[in-house]
Amino acid sequence: MRLHKQALFLANIQLGQGSPEARAILTACDRLNGILSNLDSKTSVLLRVNAMVVAALAYVLIINGSDLLQVGNSTLRLLGIVVGHASLIATIASCCFAFPVINFEGDFFGVSFGEKEGDPAALDEAVLARRSSTVARKVWFYGWAWRLAALGSIGFSLLAFLATLHVK
Repeated sequence: MRLHKQALFLANIQLGQGSPEARAILTACDRLNGILSNLDSKTSVLLRVNAMVVAALAYVLIINGSDLLQVGNSTLRLLGIVVGHASLIATIASCCFAFPVINFEGDFFGVSFGEKEGDPAALDEAVLARRSSTVARKVWFYGWAWRLAALGSIGFSLLAFLATLHVK
């Protein structure tokens, strides 16, 4: 459905021109939309943190790897390489889990996601169930993105600690 038709339909319900059930479903959808908005904001911050960790790990492991990981104990060097690459993989995987959480609504670069013609679909339990399953799916993706980002950040911290062990 077109965004302006949807907005008009929802405004009519909010003004009391709809049934109590439609108003209740609208309120529930608004709450679910609020959750999606919060997830979108949190995902944006998580992707920024992941970008910094990936950049730092890429610098440490690839660009400056010859200086940082080539001195010191061979066990520490091997542990640093393993931890660094595992952290890099975990952080990149976190980005992959975070991208599906980003919310696209309405017309996006001229591409409409929804019905193009006709009256807006009435709010019913099916709309609420679809929105609820979308929220559940995105919460699952965000949870894994956060866990993997935390793992990558902890690995990067451990790599920094290992790098300080051999500095004299």
